[in-house]
Amino acid sequence: MNLAPFIADLLDRSDDLIPVNTDRVAARTLLLEELSLGYPDLNPLQRGQIVLSVLTQLTADDRFGWEFCGDISADDLATEYAD
Repeated sequence: MNLAPFIADLLDRSDDLIPVNTDRVAARTLLLEELSLGYPDLNPLQRGQIVLSVLTQLTADDRFGWEFCGDISADDLATEYAD
């Protein structure tokens, strides 16, 4: 089965499906729910492949920003060298 139309559909609607500042985990859940509701005939493997492709493209487009960067305001160096 060609999954490209499903991927393109979700990418086209991603701004409506995934709120701003949503992290990858929540986006994955939202995409899986959308596929379950909209395309119930897809099996779990197909849904997983579609979601992975969509998330990969959204990540490449910098949709998720710096979610795994950590706390940039933390002053770890100051406490490390505070002898």
